[in-house]
Amino acid sequence: MAGPVETKVQASTAVAAVSGLALWALGRYVFKGSVPDVVASWIYVIVPGVLTFAAGYLARHTPRPDIPAGNMPADIPAAARAEKTLLPPAAPE
Repeated sequence: MAGPVETKVQASTAVAAVSGLALWALGRYVFKGSVPDVVASWIYVIVPGVLTFAAGYLARHTPRPDIPAGNMPADIPAAARAEKTLLPPAAPE
């Protein structure tokens, strides 16, 4: 691998794997065993997505020490950037 896995990815992956337990708990304790088919289909779509998004959003960002300061496009002053222009088309011969 190129480097360590970011914290946000680890958190989202773990929660996506554990979201099956949340689905089981809903069926066992909220619906007392028999979950209606319509509710089950929506739960299987919404619960893992919401939990995975929340875990990734709340996890801390992993710093990138492999990118030295000053090498990001936002760090380069505008005067040092090459101006981008289009050349006119060549005249037909």
